[in-house]
Amino acid sequence: MRRKDVQKNNRIFLSIAIAIAMILDGYFVFFKQSNNSTKSVSVTSSTSSNSSSGNNASVKKQKYKNGTYLGQSSQTSWGPVQIKIKIIRGNIKQITVLKFPDTHGHSIDINRQVLPIYKKETLKNQSSSIQQVSGATETWKGFTASLQSALNQAR
Repeated sequence: MRRKDVQKNNRIFLSIAIAIAMILDGYFVFFKQSNNSTKSVSVTSSTSSNSSSGNNASVKKQKYKNGTYLGQSSQTSWGPVQIKIKIIRGNIKQITVLKFPDTHGHSIDINRQVLPIYKKETLKNQSSSIQQVSGATETWKGFTASLQSALNQAR
């Protein structure tokens, strides 16, 4: 084979290898994550406490005032994020994402993956102190800022 043919074949092989790597990377980033459902826009958690146990450690103090609170819209590099929360019996029970970056296909895909995770973490921690998901820093910043704004109103 001539040298030019070998170089051409090497370029084709390298291009195919890169394309396969990109496809696999996209698959693992967007589809091969935990089995969290991303179908619902609003996450509601119903928790019950058994106060008849007599154990004071199991009885939580009411952290927030009951009601529905709208967080300020928080501007990120990719667009605004705005959260609405519902407080029942002093606890965060429902989180609704009213605005999120949705002008780029990549942003939409990322937000479909991470927003349910951020909601679940918020319901678990009952605060805006939640773990950031790698690759979704801007959404995390906007989510936590708007959430904290709503929580400040609920105090």
